[in-house]
Amino acid sequence: MESETSSAEDWHPADIKAALAKKGYSFARIAREKRYASNAPNMVLRKPWPIMEKIVAKILGVRPSLIWPTRYDRRGRPIRKRTAKGQRKRQISRD
Repeated sequence: MESETSSAEDWHPADIKAALAKKGYSFARIAREKRYASNAPNMVLRKPWPIMEKIVAKILGVRPSLIWPTRYDRRGRPIRKRTAKGQRKRQISRD
């Protein structure tokens, strides 16, 4: 886990959990307080979820792009990756 300097790597999941614990939080507490399924917030460790990233970052007092730099552009906006399903839809609609 690094300070406010930019890094090309996302924080390690254990570092995120430890930082939350230092603030008195866990993913289970976030789930209860935000009314998500008990294991739902853990998904943010494996795949992009901008809403949950903002929740975690707010608790930690940093920007989401500091925790997950690979998920954000230079301006701090979430990077939206196209899915194969979305690409198929476009191809079908062109015909």
